[in-house]
Formats: sequence, structure tokens, C-alpha cells
Amino acid sequence: MNNEDTTESLRAEADRLYKQLEHNYNELKLLYRKIEQLENRNRNISSSSSQLAPKKIVENWHLENFIGLKLIHLVGIVILVIGLSIGVKYAIDKNLISEGMRIVLAYTAGVVLYGLSVWLKRNYKSFSAILFSGAMASIYFTTYAAFVYYQLFSFATAFVFMIVLTVYTVYEAIRYNRQEIALLGLVGAYAIPFLISQNNDKAQLFFLYITLINIGIVFLSIKKNWKPVGYVAQAITWVLFIAWAAIRFDVRLQWIGFLFMSIFFLLFLLNILSAKLFKRIPLTIWDAYAIVLNNAALYFASLFVVGYSFSDTTISLITFCLSVIAAAEAIAIHFTWTEESLIKRMLAGLALILFIVFIAFNWNGVTVTLLWLLTSVIIFSGGVYRKPVPLRLTAILLIGITLLKLVLLDSLSFSPVQKIISYLVLGVLLLIVSFFYQKFRKQLFGE
Repeated sequence: MNNEDTTESLRAEADRLYKQLEHNYNELKLLYRKIEQLENRNRNISSSSSQLAPKKIVENWHLENFIGLKLIHLVGIVILVIGLSIGVKYAIDKNLISEGMRIVLAYTAGVVLYGLSVWLKRNYKSFSAILFSGAMASIYFTTYAAFVYYQLFSFATAFVFMIVLTVYTVYEAIRYNRQEIALLGLVGAYAIPFLISQNNDKAQLFFLYITLINIGIVFLSIKKNWKPVGYVAQAITWVLFIAWAAIRFDVRLQWIGFLFMSIFFLLFLLNILSAKLFKRIPLTIWDAYAIVLNNAALYFASLFVVGYSFSDTTISLITFCLSVIAAAEAIAIHFTWTEESLIKRMLAGLALILFIVFIAFNWNGVTVTLLWLLTSVIIFSGGVYRKPVPLRLTAILLIGITLLKLVLLDSLSFSPVQKIISYLVLGVLLLIVSFFYQKFRKQLFGE
């Protein structure tokens, strides 16, 4: 028997085994479907035989439990703290009392809340935790106001006191083992300065104030694995920073913008990766979303801090730098934690999107079209070599976007020569892609 006959017989045997495997797989799916139907039928029978009235009572009791034991006091303390801050602002606007008395009364309100939390802690621990968080938020904003708006304290005194408050709040949050303390006592303190004054000349002090709170939050997130608190802090911090950079930014404060946006980015990156770094807990899809949003927030913050302009290369340079940062994160995760494929792919996708946008910002016309096509070729080649489906699909998607751009936009402005070059290059590229699919279909699809 020659080599050709041997190859044919092996191919026939392989085809027979493949068909048999496919048949067994279909039978296995059918068996699982029947098992699922039987389980659903048994579940329906057991649920229909139970009495509905007691179930409804239990559901209503759970709803009332949530409202009465968790929601009401949570909303109540938030409204109380807001009322205190608005009351302080009203006294300021109307000049009803002296500056020193305003601060004394605000501190008194915080101390009263704190005393009530201590008194009720033994018998009403949950309620006590909420009162404690309200007390800390009140003392936070009072200290901030006393230094920034009235200069009643020196910088050193206010700074040390804020550190002590943060450390003590973190300590009590661990003792209570309640995320509400971190959420209200720390995160809730962010917005207070906006409620008591419209002063915008103390950006460096305001962001230093936020940084101290964020350090406490990230510590709690690492210590207690309270990532949701970190996510809330991340969202509020970036909203406040980007709003400041977009509305109240002064070019003289550019170094402040660079400093604090870098600190925020690194702090929240640490918060997202903390479970994996310190406890070997796998990253979740929410971690992937958070890290992408953290990078996106850094990008938009950078645009406003640098002072982007479409008339020069500023915006393209910022976009390229943020693309490199996202790519570096993806590469670091790939070599450190190979199993974290989701977060790596999302970061790589963000880096690619920013790189494509960089090309669009930095060049124009046929150059953009050709560079996008070149990028898609490189991505597709990597997809064929490494065999990951997302890479090949990304390349095809980019080719499709380039084709739409060519037909809908470029055709309106390109010269005949540019149109000829673009269509020829795109047509050849599509044929090459099709050829590679035909050539490597066995390696890619097992056919």
C-alpha cells in the first residue's frame, strides 16, 4: 500500500470517528434536555402544591424588613447630614452667627451623632453604624470648612486631624464590620464641600482631602474585600475631578491636575487588583468593567488637564499615550496572570480603539484608510498565528469600519486616484483574508 492509499484510509477512519463523536454528542445533549425537563416538571409540581398565602406573607415581610431595618435609617442619616450642611451654608449666606460659632455648632452635631452611636451600639448595632457614619461625615466636612473657608486651623493641624479621622473611621468600619460606614462616613464626605460653599480657589486642598479619604477606602477594600465601596469612590472621584477639569480648570493648576489624576488612577487600579494581588481571588467581570472605566476616566481627565485641541497634535498625543498605558496593563496582566483572559482582552480592546482613534486624529484622508487597513492586517495575522477568534473578528470588524468609511465618507472627498488606490487595496486585502481562511480552515475550524 503506497502513501496515498494510507492517507485516504486514515482520512476515512478519521471521518468515521468524527461522525460517531458528533452522533454521541447529539445524544448526550438530548439526554441533558430530558433531565432538565423532568427537573422543571418536578419543581413546578412542588411549587404548585405549596400554599400561596404564607409565601406572600414571607415576601412582604422581607420587603418590610429591608425598608424598616436598612433603607429608612440609611436615607434618614443622608438627609440629616445634607440638612446640617445646608444649614451651615444658610447661616453663612445670611451671616446669622459668627464663623467660630458655625464651626462649633457643626462639630456639636457630629459629636451628638457620635455619642448616640456609642450609646446604641450594644443593642442596635446596625443603627449605631449608620449614626457613626453620619457623625464622621459631619466632622469631616466641618474640619474641611474650618480650614479652607475660615482659616481657623493651620494646614498642619487640619491635615493631621483629617488623617486621624480617616484612620479612626477605617478602624471603626472594621470593628463594626459594616460597609455602610465606609460608604457614608468616607465616600459620603466627598460632596459636602459643594453643599457648604462655592469656593473654587482651593483645588489642591480639596483633592488632597479626597485623596486622604480614598486611601482609607482602598485600605478597607483590601482588608475586608469591600470592592463595591471602592467602585462607588472611583465613580464619584472621577466625576468630581473631570467636572473640575472641564469647568473650573486653570492652566496655572496644571501640575495639580497631573498629580492628583495620577494618584487617583493608581489608587483605583490597586483597589481593582487588590483581591488578586493579596488574596489570590480571581478577578470578576465587574473588575474588568472597573479597570476599563478607570482608564477611560484617565483619558478624559487628561484631555481637559492638558488642554486638548483639534487644531494641533495635542489630542492625538494624549490618545496615543493612553493607548500605550492600556496596552502595557494588558501585557502585564498577560504575563502575570495568564488565566485572567477577560480583563486582558478588554484592556487590549481599549488600547486598540484608542490607537485607531489616534490614527484618525493624527492623519487624514487616504492615509487614515491605509493605516487602518495595515492595522487590520497585523491584527488578522496575529489571529491566524495565535489562533484566538477575537483577534480575527476584531480585524474583520476594523476592515468593515474602514469599508464603511471609504464608501460613506471618503468617496465624497477623495480624488479619483485616491479612490482607486483605496478600493484596490481594500479589495486585495479582503481576498487575502478569504484565502487565509481557505488555507488554514483545518487549523482554525477543525474541518
